Amino acid sequence: MNRWIGLLLLFSSLLAANENTLDFANYTFIDTSINEIHFPAGDESYKHFYEKMDSLVFENKGQVRIVHFGGSHIQADVFSNRVRENLVKRYPGLAAGRGFVFPYSAARTNTPSSYASYYKGKWDMSKNVLKEITKPLGLLGIAVSTTDPRAEISIFLNQYNNTPIWFFNEVRVFGFSELNDVVPIVKLDSTVYQGIPDTVNQSFVFNLPRSTDSLIISFRWTDSLKQDSLIQVFKQDSILQDSLSKDSLIKDSISKGVSKTDVVSADSMFQDSLIISDTIPDLHHKFTLTGILVENQHPGISYTNVGINGAKVQAYLMCPNLEHELSFFKPDLIIFSIGINDAHVEKFNDEKFQQEYDSLITIVKKVAPNAAILFTTNNDSYRKVRKNRYIQHPNGKVARAAFLKMAQKYESGVWDLFTIMGGLGSMAKWEKADLAKKDKVHFKSTGYKLIGDLFYEALLKAYSNHVANLPAENSSLETKEKGSKP
Repeated sequence: MNRWIGLLLLFSSLLAANENTLDFANYTFIDTSINEIHFPAGDESYKHFYEKMDSLVFENKGQVRIVHFGGSHIQADVFSNRVRENLVKRYPGLAAGRGFVFPYSAARTNTPSSYASYYKGKWDMSKNVLKEITKPLGLLGIAVSTTDPRAEISIFLNQYNNTPIWFFNEVRVFGFSELNDVVPIVKLDSTVYQGIPDTVNQSFVFNLPRSTDSLIISFRWTDSLKQDSLIQVFKQDSILQDSLSKDSLIKDSISKGVSKTDVVSADSMFQDSLIISDTIPDLHHKFTLTGILVENQHPGISYTNVGINGAKVQAYLMCPNLEHELSFFKPDLIIFSIGINDAHVEKFNDEKFQQEYDSLITIVKKVAPNAAILFTTNNDSYRKVRKNRYIQHPNGKVARAAFLKMAQKYESGVWDLFTIMGGLGSMAKWEKADLAKKDKVHFKSTGYKLIGDLFYEALLKAYSNHVANLPAENSSLETKEKGSKP
């Protein structure tokens, strides 16, 4: 196979994606003619990302790692998961590890729509949007702690996939026990596996004997006799009886009977101030969990979504271990979709907004200096002024200008969702078309999927342009095929 065959396959893949994506023609207010990634200062900074893609697409080598930051749009993971699945489904067999995941249900918030999380026991939580942050947060901006001897968490990556996509055999659990008296253990096939403690990096490493798509983690005390005796006490005490929680995707639905795929996050403007009280007595045996990285060594694409309902750029600057945990993922492409919460105010300070982005980009660039940066502008939105009364919110245009400036400054790309969706006031059209919610800030499931399809096509166009401009005789694959000649 030479480069031109690879290019043909690439465009065939793009066409195949179009057959499965939503029909944009049904929504005339969307300007698909400008659906592309803009590079105000050129795309030289994408060289590393493109080379990683070339190696994967043409030679089936290596992993391409993507991390996508945002607020509730990204915690819900309908938009980002649409991009993720479009990428891996159009290149069969190119699904690498799922990246970072978390038992959001244990924190009483919505699990991303792409997987299920369950929990047992009592947990308390903290996250980066709270006024008082009580735990050292990492990349995901959220943490949970437990002193419950019965505590357990479960994650099922393919629960909502008709055809399984995600598998892993390597697990790194980020977390710690202040007194070093609790360790996580993984259950697989009725066998318990102990992790290798990495005390320097506050994590535990598990190398599993086979690939799996589900993860069950419980927590073993060094004082196992005390743990077992307390479990027996709880079993006999009806007040402390605990049952497996329902999947947060169902629990957080507004009404019963809502399809799992239609469940999206709560209002991103809602600054959740709830801290779950732990009704278990102070047992000192405490474990705090900040993230779980699930991986495999297969060639493919790994796409991590990082989103917290209500998160502004500043929220991620409140995560002291973000840089540290991100260093274990080392992204090739970093997508920034943070901004809707920053701009959804009466007076928006766009200069402060850019300064905070400067600080965040400095952090991630320490980990991945060669990573490509891609900004997405805010969606159009309306501001609520009184009950059932909304007005157009011009801050969307102001934020758009800020993103364009940052794309110029960092010689990066920008995807102009604000303009593509129809510009100022267009959110009302999306709502009328049953694509957006009544709050005129969030989208419904179909709306998020539509945005995901648009973004995916724009990303593939950018990469296709790169491939089309490769020198005819200089592709690494052709060089290997021809070999060195005198």
